[in-house]
Amino acid sequence: MVRLAVSMGDPAGVGPEVTVRSLVQMDEGLRREVVVVGEAAWLRRVAKAIGGVARSLVFVERGAAVGVDDWPSEIAARAIRVCNPLAEALPQLVLGRDYAVFGDASFNYVKCGVELVQKGICQALVTAPISKHAWHLAGHQYPGHTEFLRELSGSSKVGMVFWGERLKVLLATTHLSLARVPEVLTIDLVLEQILMLHDFMQKINLSGTIGLAALNPHAGEGGAFGDEEERILRPALTRLHKLGVAVEGPVPADVLFHQALNGRYAALVALYHDQGLVPFKMLYFDDGVNLSIGLPFIRTSADHGTAFDISDKFVASSRSMDAALALAVRLASVY
Repeated sequence: MVRLAVSMGDPAGVGPEVTVRSLVQMDEGLRREVVVVGEAAWLRRVAKAIGGVARSLVFVERGAAVGVDDWPSEIAARAIRVCNPLAEALPQLVLGRDYAVFGDASFNYVKCGVELVQKGICQALVTAPISKHAWHLAGHQYPGHTEFLRELSGSSKVGMVFWGERLKVLLATTHLSLARVPEVLTIDLVLEQILMLHDFMQKINLSGTIGLAALNPHAGEGGAFGDEEERILRPALTRLHKLGVAVEGPVPADVLFHQALNGRYAALVALYHDQGLVPFKMLYFDDGVNLSIGLPFIRTSADHGTAFDISDKFVASSRSMDAALALAVRLASVY
């Protein structure tokens, strides 16, 4: 059985809520293997606010390695193991806002989750949404989870994949202005990202061809609309083919995603953020998963942010978190 470390995210956002809602729906056997990294008292308050079956969950802070089966029988079926790395209780602040104290808390929840995986106590990490601004207020100057995870794991490179059953998209570049993408795009970058995706697909037994998106309309149309296809993408593909990587392209983006949905490609590589995420979220806005590759362990995340605008209403959907938990179990069992 795969044991999951689940960081509860920013306390002021919907992370604790979607975590609790997912736990309510989870099979009891799987739930016994979850370690939530956060604060039990906060999770209890969230469960009370959600109401219904959520109220029956029992959140207990104790050692992450202690089995639920060792707990009293009257609570074992409803018990949630909580690992809290913080010495002080979270303050009762208004939800839906950025606070340094919550940024520091969510930062340390992620750090603790990684440590649980590195020690072998857990086999995969699932992260609920954090506020990047709150991290920055707390002095943690990372663009987000991915960069922090790369540092903690000692990985030389990490990729961001958005995963749905019919569409899996790696972003070759992530949070850049559109104007900077042609500057950053190089043969080496394309090689690195596609080889990383290829290696990951082999590890999880996902067979099939990778489709590479073009940067320019009509794949540049012979240089009429840009020359990145000829200068960067085609030379990269030539080298990849020599290495035995099954990859096709560059394919105009307005064709590529249609072909993928009709089964031509097992996974895609988009060259910039919105090129990949606009079509992906048209299909998987509610239940897509953010998957990190290149790490020595499986890490998945809900594919949405803190949703500060609704975090005090307790009406958030947990579908993306449900999918992130299920995917983490599925991939960790074969990774």
